[in-house]
Amino acid sequence: MWLITITLIQMKKSLSFAVCFLFTAGGMTIAQDWKLKELAYDNPGLTVDLGVGLWAWPLPMDYDSDGDMDLLVSCPDKPSNGTYFFENPGTEKGEKLPVFKPGIRIGQGNHNLQVSFVDGKPRVLLENVEFVDFEHKGFSQGTRIFPVSKFLANRSRGGMWRYADWEGDGDQDLIVGVGDWEDYVWDQAYDSKGNWRNGPLHGWVYLIENIQGEYNTRPVKIKANGSTVDVYGWPSPNLADFDGDGDFDLLCGEFLDGFTYFQNIGTRFEPDFATGIRLTGTDGEPLKMDLQMITPTALDWDGDGDDDLIVGDEDGRVALIENVTQPHDLLPRLHQPRYFQQEADTLKFGALATPFAYDWDKDGDEDILSGNTAGQIGVITNMDGKGTRWSRPELLQVDGEPFRIMAGSNGSIQGPAEAKWGYTTFSVADWDGDGRDDFIVNSIMAELMLLKNTESGFTRQPLPFWTQEKPPEFYWRQTRAENLQTQWRTTPFAVDFDQDGQLDLVILDQEGYLTCQSRSSTESRIFIDEDNKLIRLNARTAGSSGRYKLDVVDWDQDGRLDILVNSENAAWYRNCEEREGKIVLKKIGNLAKRNVAGHTSSPSTCDFNKDGKPDLLIGAENGRIYYIAHDDCIKYPAEKLEAREPRLSAAPRFSGLVNESFIFGKVPFPECHASTITETKRGLVASWFGGTEEKNPDVGIWSSYHDGDGWSSPKEWADGVQHANLRYPTWNPVLFQPPGDSPLMLFFKVGPDPRHWWGEVMVSYDAGRSFRDRRRLPESIDGPVRSKPLLLSGGNLLCPSSTEHGNDWRIHFETLNNFD
Repeated sequence: MWLITITLIQMKKSLSFAVCFLFTAGGMTIAQDWKLKELAYDNPGLTVDLGVGLWAWPLPMDYDSDGDMDLLVSCPDKPSNGTYFFENPGTEKGEKLPVFKPGIRIGQGNHNLQVSFVDGKPRVLLENVEFVDFEHKGFSQGTRIFPVSKFLANRSRGGMWRYADWEGDGDQDLIVGVGDWEDYVWDQAYDSKGNWRNGPLHGWVYLIENIQGEYNTRPVKIKANGSTVDVYGWPSPNLADFDGDGDFDLLCGEFLDGFTYFQNIGTRFEPDFATGIRLTGTDGEPLKMDLQMITPTALDWDGDGDDDLIVGDEDGRVALIENVTQPHDLLPRLHQPRYFQQEADTLKFGALATPFAYDWDKDGDEDILSGNTAGQIGVITNMDGKGTRWSRPELLQVDGEPFRIMAGSNGSIQGPAEAKWGYTTFSVADWDGDGRDDFIVNSIMAELMLLKNTESGFTRQPLPFWTQEKPPEFYWRQTRAENLQTQWRTTPFAVDFDQDGQLDLVILDQEGYLTCQSRSSTESRIFIDEDNKLIRLNARTAGSSGRYKLDVVDWDQDGRLDILVNSENAAWYRNCEEREGKIVLKKIGNLAKRNVAGHTSSPSTCDFNKDGKPDLLIGAENGRIYYIAHDDCIKYPAEKLEAREPRLSAAPRFSGLVNESFIFGKVPFPECHASTITETKRGLVASWFGGTEEKNPDVGIWSSYHDGDGWSSPKEWADGVQHANLRYPTWNPVLFQPPGDSPLMLFFKVGPDPRHWWGEVMVSYDAGRSFRDRRRLPESIDGPVRSKPLLLSGGNLLCPSSTEHGNDWRIHFETLNNFD
């Protein structure tokens, strides 16, 4: 199958459209023939938040040359990848918030697409690429600007390139923002009190000077008050005269929601920045966006002579932050963000929408409730009873205010960089049996919540449950509670699955097994596959755990409840039969042909056409909600619907063998030796030394971890480099995991040979994903050699060690005292 996209670019008020042809063995069909389609508002006059999909990179400009400011917005997600043109329909002079026309796709979408204005004309840059004549050629082929694109050898996210005349000499230099994740790493680095022990995100800003029309200078980190400019990742730097004093200041965004301002206390020709200040709005509150991963662009939006900010948010929306600075103001005065509106086109609720069909207003038809990444719950009302006309999303009110869950500094397993996310997913049922339907909610926190329906409205509380359990062992909170039965971002579906007259909870448990938590049975892992093996939808740990979205429905109307699971759209797990008290679920396949998944899709069912058959709703990464009628879904032959007889598993090669696998296949070293392995809360961690041959200077210390699904790519953490002209080999790593939340320890040796080596140690605060804080052991202490130390009472380590003497090795023991 081939997909060919033909895009006609809009210019000078001409019409634009995109045509997609899908070529298959059976012929040609138009892409609009997908049966799984976005639901349209079909509500003339309705306005909603302007939005693309997941992530928004706004490029404000007068794209159609009609004298007013339009918006191009780049969106790099999967279902709706593209750069979209939102036309300003024409407003009176000074109008700041026009209602835009719906977006039209004019080209492909990219992360980090930036607009700069040179002599009043827009120039569009990607990472080290300019899209020259983008108005006609689009955003698929660019011209390289600088010899290299990456300035950091370590892990980075966000390469934001802009033209700017740095020193007022009339040419265009390059300002580059880079997010540095090497210190932060990724996930599971809390101590037992919820303190993050890896480093923060870093956001650097580089200058590449234009020297006589060439960009040949080495990128230099910009400084403020003598220190390197460093914001919390994702810097999106802007050089503009924000305070109206005639020189260029620096304003940066970040991976979270705020803005840092570096005032130029030098001159237009010799910039000198003061220490960064977190900006506040004109209301006295911190200036911040609604979500995070913000992408500010400075320009004079309203034509009043100062530079405003047009800012994209993670959920695809775009806001105006108006600059209202007056001549006597010492710092920029900026209004809080106001989000642009557009004529309503298709249903969208933030990003990673998690729809649930439910008759909210009790008028006899189903409405749509949905969660999103922001941690909200929205209500979208069915206006015509047919599911073809919809209201603007309204936020659910709980305890007298809009409901929202946010992770804060330690609520996400992936660390404090996810503080503004919530990832709500839920079902609706009368949980407490009082005759009112409640919300059973899960989120980024992996703590089940009940939004209890009362006479005075909804109120939140931990979900009352019939057992107390601990969360997954890789969470820092390890107390028992009634609402910790699951993992993060996975649907808690309340339904009477076992038909005992009481609500059960179909959900992933702490180890990723699909379960039915019943009030009538202590056995929850009741779902097996055709080979009688327990169904484990997700065996992975830490940040890769959870995430599964579920719906429970009798899809084929045979009287047995089936389960729908996220996939390219929704995978049907058919309830085929019972075997010795277990439910056999056969994975039949996807229910639709269209792939709308980026992050996990979220299936739900409805009956909008009221034909008595369950239809399919899908929430996608782009925040859109897709619908397909039951009769338009994929039909499977009868023989595929039945469970086959179980296949016998092969006998293990020897008694007690559970599993075996290679840690790696292809690696950049020809030999390795002296492996060590241990178990952490993440999973197994292994280390070894690798290089051309033992005793050679290129031998380093490598490691890999197993996340429950497979081994990570090996990474080198230590070498024997002493200075530019001397490198020793490394030797004999030993991993040791002390009890509690003490960091994992990696001991190893450095030196020209075993007679002259010395001991060193690194630690891992994230259970073996990364190692840091390298240091040398005390003089005359080698540390453990090829055997793990023993933890003695009092916290000392007894280390089995050995030294080489001539042709002999001598075994001895060492004690590391008060070592942490």
